[in-house]
Amino acid sequence: MSYRSGRLLTVCAGAMAAFFAQSAAAETIPVRGVYPSDADIPAETQLIVMERFGGDIGQDVELALSDVLGNISIRGEPWFDIISPGALRSATVEVEGNDGTITTAPLQADARLRGTVRSEAIERDIDPKIERECVARDDEDKCIERREVRIQCSELTVRVDPRILLVSARGEQLYSFDASRSESVRFCADESTVPSVLDMANGMVDQLVGAIRRDLAPRETLRNIRVMERRRDLRREDRDPFRDAVRATNESIEAACAGFEGLEQTNPDHVSVLFNIGLCYESGGELEGAGDYYRRALAIDPDRDYPQEGLNRVSSRMRAEAQLAARSRY
Repeated sequence: MSYRSGRLLTVCAGAMAAFFAQSAAAETIPVRGVYPSDADIPAETQLIVMERFGGDIGQDVELALSDVLGNISIRGEPWFDIISPGALRSATVEVEGNDGTITTAPLQADARLRGTVRSEAIERDIDPKIERECVARDDEDKCIERREVRIQCSELTVRVDPRILLVSARGEQLYSFDASRSESVRFCADESTVPSVLDMANGMVDQLVGAIRRDLAPRETLRNIRVMERRRDLRREDRDPFRDAVRATNESIEAACAGFEGLEQTNPDHVSVLFNIGLCYESGGELEGAGDYYRRALAIDPDRDYPQEGLNRVSSRMRAEAQLAARSRY
């Protein structure tokens, strides 16, 4: 699908209005988009029972997951409803029968998230640190004798082992997570601080919760994508207008996009012009149009990273749109 100047300006103007309230970085065009979850769990999985997690740090992970998953919002709508087993037992829903009568039935969850998370800390001695200290000085306070000092050193390793399952109401396994994490820190007796097992474990808990969040739900982000500024091979008379379009990204995305598009007719095979027009389309949510321009730019110069990265973003966002469309049917 191809859009000429009037259409492209309309797309950019409408999509950019919300962005001008924020300060965009120089020579970039802002792109707000939804990117897909990494795991394809069924679209109808919305109400999740968060069961009690086992293990010495299971409750920490359970609470963190409840907070993170329960606060996911995509385009202003919550993605999950998180409920405890106790709340589910007392929850009801009104059901309308074929004859119009209303009855009350127990609320049924779509899935249950359960798991066990254990941690382990191991401290071991390692080779000491060797330093030389002064043991004798002359009258001018210069060191005339030194000796070696062995300073005891240790290595602290903390490991977190999760086993987390998302199970459907019918007992089918929808998702699992068992990626262990470990971190090691070396320290010596002459240092003022000692690593904290709790801090290290908490950091890894945050990492695994973030990984599960990315697996289970889409992400909505705003990125400032840098335009291509290379003017080489542009027609001489078009170099200043191209430079002006690049500079316009600091103040008016609409003007910048109009400038890039105005250069296409006289520079139909210039990588920077094609990429920047594609970026305008992507910013306006016109993913097919953006993909077309990125492919044209990549065909001209396959070694350029920008067009390939643009295609990757477009492909990812199209997958996210498919996930959103499937969710909207429930």
